[in-house]
Amino acid sequence: MNFRFQMGKATEVAGLFLARAGGQMNVMKLVKLVYLLDRLSIDRRGIPVCGGDYLSMRNGPVTSELLDLITDGRLYQVPDRRWEQCVGARADHQVTLLKAPGREELSDSEVKLLDEVWAEHGGKNQWELVDWCHAQCREWTPVSAGQAPISIEQIGAALGKDAAAQAWLTREARELNRLNEIFAAG
Repeated sequence: MNFRFQMGKATEVAGLFLARAGGQMNVMKLVKLVYLLDRLSIDRRGIPVCGGDYLSMRNGPVTSELLDLITDGRLYQVPDRRWEQCVGARADHQVTLLKAPGREELSDSEVKLLDEVWAEHGGKNQWELVDWCHAQCREWTPVSAGQAPISIEQIGAALGKDAAAQAWLTREARELNRLNEIFAAG
């Protein structure tokens, strides 16, 4: 069980990271920064900023939906088109900020977490981030090819949360996902 991916927040987060990088960034670096933001948010607040399905891949942990957005420029059957309007198509392992997405969904506390992640990791290149994630993200499983899922419980355990806190993360994800379904259907 993981938290539902929030496309609007992911677009705003990517826009803020890209702006801090001068408007262009290596794809792998962006993916790692967003993952580390969610990881920090889970540690501090018990919920991610962007959410989604987390995966262990050869170069470390990633968010599946974010990779899909970068690769395809959109998510299948998702009407939100802000990503396409704000983030340019992947070219030579880079993505470019086309226009700032604005802040409609991110809270001030989420932007503060983003600023923390940028302060600690923004100066690293993609390979330094890969090495850091391999060493520090205990939820990541080495894979030579393909992918392996990372659950919210695994992230909680890697962050030092006890069994009760891990169970709480699962319940919180289930409840928030259910609320999102109810309000999206209405």
